[in-house]
Amino acid sequence: MNRTTVEQIKERLPIDVVIGSYVKLDKAGKSYKAKCPFHNEKSPSFFVSPDRGGYYCFGCNAKGDIFSFVEQFEGLDFRGALKILAERAGVPLVYDTKADSERDRQFQLMELATKYFEDQYAKSKEAQEYVKSRGISDASRKDFRIGWAPEGWRNLATYLKGKGWSDAMMEKVGLVKKKEDGPDFYDRFRGRIMFPITDSSGRVIAFSGRILKDDGKSAKYLNSPDTPLYDKSMVLYGLDKAKTEIRRIGYSIFVEGQMDLVMSHQAGIKNTVAASGTALGDEAINEQGIVSNLGLVRRLSPNVIIAFDSDSAGRKAALRASGIALSLGMDVKIADIVGGKDPADLVKEDIEKWKNVLRTATQVVEFELNNVVREVSDDRKRAKALQERVFPLLARIESSSDQSHFVKMISDKANIQTDSIWQDLKVITKRLKEKELESNKTAAGSSTSSGVNSASYNASKHTSGVPISHTSSEITMRIDRAERQLFGIIFVMERAANDQPNLIEPAAEYRSQLKKIAGDSYEERSGRAESIKSDLMFEAEEYFGSDEANWQRHIKELLLNFEEDMINVDLFQAMQDLRLAEKSGDHVRAEECAKKCQVLSIRKAEITKKRK
Repeated sequence: MNRTTVEQIKERLPIDVVIGSYVKLDKAGKSYKAKCPFHNEKSPSFFVSPDRGGYYCFGCNAKGDIFSFVEQFEGLDFRGALKILAERAGVPLVYDTKADSERDRQFQLMELATKYFEDQYAKSKEAQEYVKSRGISDASRKDFRIGWAPEGWRNLATYLKGKGWSDAMMEKVGLVKKKEDGPDFYDRFRGRIMFPITDSSGRVIAFSGRILKDDGKSAKYLNSPDTPLYDKSMVLYGLDKAKTEIRRIGYSIFVEGQMDLVMSHQAGIKNTVAASGTALGDEAINEQGIVSNLGLVRRLSPNVIIAFDSDSAGRKAALRASGIALSLGMDVKIADIVGGKDPADLVKEDIEKWKNVLRTATQVVEFELNNVVREVSDDRKRAKALQERVFPLLARIESSSDQSHFVKMISDKANIQTDSIWQDLKVITKRLKEKELESNKTAAGSSTSSGVNSASYNASKHTSGVPISHTSSEITMRIDRAERQLFGIIFVMERAANDQPNLIEPAAEYRSQLKKIAGDSYEERSGRAESIKSDLMFEAEEYFGSDEANWQRHIKELLLNFEEDMINVDLFQAMQDLRLAEKSGDHVRAEECAKKCQVLSIRKAEITKKRK
């Protein structure tokens, strides 16, 4: 029997080696342990078993193999994880393009557009001279695939049309726009230096274009809109090239623009990522269970230096980014760039100047405290400025000892009693928590009114679902994985049943079991699975091959996994309800929740017995 691509990759990449390249593993008997990268914890509860080729977290129940780990850690779909691991293992990937889904074709279209822009760059002396004038070497230009979108309304559209692509598909991925007063489409990017934005696996998902000739009307930078491939809050420019160095060095450098990033990498500082063309997600994981861009960086390292432009807009953006990063539990420093320059300017002028700016970066609370003390001399105005500019940053720091350190620093530098600072800090902390709670209630009310429960199927990043905690989100992500594989195998079996009638009955039986476990949510789950059927079949075939016995052996285990995860979601919610009922003194409700927890725990124990 031929080995599947997945099996070949697993043979070449031991799970402890793969996961150990992302998180620090310590030997624990035959296994390894670590602090879980998928939820905050003080003592290690995340275990990796080389014998079984899997991992399991006793804290949040995260589990899987090297593919699910890379998917979760890097925020990728299965094909993205497959691409990363296949390249690492040296296993060639051969795709059957006849079975490609619409998402696969969208990636192909973005790759074709990237090559078009690169070809146009080779023909434009003007574009080449501009890129060279900014100090970018030809090697860097090729590495980042910088291109050129020529002037003209339909250059790209005409080229892609000639390759068989429709206006509708080009519009869907953000390459063209439709005229407001007619049916015609025109190129979104014209007369711009083009920077491809990629996902964590290096696939092009969007573009950012820098205008070459400023006409006083057009934006300096034009970015792709949100598309099925591109969500601004889930991507950072250059992360695919920076992630290895961030893990190795232990911190990331966060700059504003593409030029800043390219020049920083060119200077050998490759742990740099950029916000340009993206928006910062203010949660590590969103309500659909998708990890945000800062959430991805935090998983690589909790330490970050923010080096935005030195103008007022850059300072404001840097402090906003700092506040988000602090709320995610990151340690944040600010690199103070003076003289109205940006990182790209410094690198071009003198690489050592850029390195020195990074070496002298200051913790963000101290940085803004120094600014307030320098800028505001009046005692009353200074106290108010501290409340508005410094205390909100300090309130987001989790460590009490770190807070005490900065309270003393503020007291010494601003000549304010520590008791007064603590009182003000307490008020501001309460205000921030109330604001966050109100925001969560608003989001929860919106989702609840849509009638979707917390176990809703997350087959794509646009799937709706109730906002839940990180722990519950991770459970839902695993349900997604079990469902994907279950539906994938069932789809493959049903297709094979056309030639093998003996598969009709077992395929129907497995679908029936899945329907029973999913309950009222089955129709919604099934509908979403149908919408990405070819993707699910591809994943199932890569994992389980074409052997009928292999399908049936795995599907039984997947059904148990799916049922257990469904119970975990209900149990998590029941425990939350129990805590709320006890806190509010509702003894009747508390007793009901306690009974529900007991019933669910018994069901979970029964699944464990079935595995034995």
